[in-house]
Amino acid sequence: MHYYNDFHIHSPLEESNERYLRLIHQIIQSSVQRSARVAAFRFDLRFPEGVTNQSDKVITRFFESLKAQLKAKEKKLMREGQRVHFHNLQYVWVRERDSSKSDHFHCVILVNKDAYSILGNYDKWEGNMASRIKLAWVSALGASKTPIDGLVHFPKNGTYYLDLNKEDYLKNYSDLFYRLSYFAKNATKCYGDGRRSFGCSRL
Repeated sequence: MHYYNDFHIHSPLEESNERYLRLIHQIIQSSVQRSARVAAFRFDLRFPEGVTNQSDKVITRFFESLKAQLKAKEKKLMREGQRVHFHNLQYVWVRERDSSKSDHFHCVILVNKDAYSILGNYDKWEGNMASRIKLAWVSALGASKTPIDGLVHFPKNGTYYLDLNKEDYLKNYSDLFYRLSYFAKNATKCYGDGRRSFGCSRL
């Protein structure tokens, strides 16, 4: 087993980027400080066939679109006089390339669980977090809904919950950190090509 600061990690420490591990740890801590109850959602973003060498701007556009959707929902609830739980979005992403010529992104978002507790139906195009993620990728790519199918993947068991007031908090924190420590492995990263391999929300 491999460890970073007493937390179990996916790959040997010498084969991992310690800066990435540190930032992932800080993002999780920051999320819990903002929201006592946190929901974390894992997903992957891929490019359409034949699209390569995209700049970092595409992932920036993705998160800007997602944040805009979440803020729009909050404003709508305010106008309607309903109680609003602010999303408190935090995120981490890594850009990788395996055997394919096209890059892909592994992502996690951490939000206030009182605002969003589930992804919802993956096949829907409105009304839940999964649809907002898909629409944000559509916006980032400048694509239409039809070719986006299959380019957003929600992996199995990709939702995690952290509750500071629950006895299982540390276990769930450790499980989430282990899952995200995969982001820090050096293998399949594209270092030295002028583009970032890692990004996260501001701390």
